[in-house]
Amino acid sequence: MKDKILIRGLKAPTIIGIWDWERKVRQELILDLDLFMDTSQSAAADDFEQAVSYAEVSELALAECTTTSFQLIEALAAHLAAAIFENFSLVEELRLEIKKPGAVPEADYVGIEIYRSRTNQSG
Repeated sequence: MKDKILIRGLKAPTIIGIWDWERKVRQELILDLDLFMDTSQSAAADDFEQAVSYAEVSELALAECTTTSFQLIEALAAHLAAAIFENFSLVEELRLEIKKPGAVPEADYVGIEIYRSRTNQSG
């Protein structure tokens, strides 16, 4: 069993969607992340340098959302997963859920949930 770092309810403004009006305004997405890794070395040493910083992962996700513009949340999810693996070598697997509030008036949100591993980033 692997350990995991949890990030919940990360509010990320981005340009997302297929409609003309969506391409002109930032919409707030909500990200939930599970980052799977072995934390035994960082825990034993109580050493931040051997750990994955949830603050740095959050900053990366927010920066990517702010500076990119996708039509589909599926594309954004794949992009974020690849960026996390590229920047955080200790992360072995991840689960990422992206919620898009307001996309369907009758629903609290719509969204996607993806699972990726370092060895199989396509699904």
